[in-house]
Amino acid sequence: MNSQINVSDSDPDQSDQAAKLFREHGTLFLQNAFPRSLIQSVADAFAEKYLSMSKKELRKRDAVVGDRRYMVTVDIKKPFNRPELYANPQLMPILERLLSPHLRIASFGAVVAWPGAESQPVHLDHPPLFDPAEQNQLLPPYAVTLVVPLVDVTPEIGPTAIWPGSHSDPNRLQQLSQLMEAADYSDAEMPVTKLGDAYMMDYRVIHGGMANNSDTVRPILYLVYSRPWFRDGFNFSSQPSVQIGKKQRKKVPDRWQGLFRK
Repeated sequence: MNSQINVSDSDPDQSDQAAKLFREHGTLFLQNAFPRSLIQSVADAFAEKYLSMSKKELRKRDAVVGDRRYMVTVDIKKPFNRPELYANPQLMPILERLLSPHLRIASFGAVVAWPGAESQPVHLDHPPLFDPAEQNQLLPPYAVTLVVPLVDVTPEIGPTAIWPGSHSDPNRLQQLSQLMEAADYSDAEMPVTKLGDAYMMDYRVIHGGMANNSDTVRPILYLVYSRPWFRDGFNFSSQPSVQIGKKQRKKVPDRWQGLFRK
């Protein structure tokens, strides 16, 4: 990918460089973003609670977002309720530069693609906020999705296809319409990740999950960070966007309480 950083590098200017790359491309690959042991513990907990559910139960409980593909709002308790996960010390300075020091977590969940899942329709995560639609590309980001794969992502298991630069393209909706009619992936980037890697996407960027041609389920955790005024009523009409109880909320350090403001 043209837009990437190695988070383990101790570069004092990394946050500024990362924010610049993200603004230009609408996406940023984050190598070694998290300790592998942390993500493995999260993956194990996710598998125990959510991957044990039948597809019928998932359909009743959560949103269907494609063929054999489900969106799950995660119950934020151990090990999900850990500051090193939702407030990663290397990533928060980047997110604050992109959004605001008063940013919040707009949604916290996962998308699960079962073996045999077909490619997801190419899409935007949210319709344009303002009319005319072309004006939206002139604005700074209002929401950023942090994707944390809970397995190693290979071409066979189905990476996310991302069209870099589409977030700021004045012809974005026309491009989306053409891709929806006949998806051409020649201009897309598809991050292949190891456990502990992650990537960010502007909420306006064109993207879509690829087919899962493996015999392994592919869960990816997502945390959407936003400016304090943004509320996503488009994707969360039938399930909560963030699910954290009072007891778990008290465990959040004072420094990060604002992330979970309603």
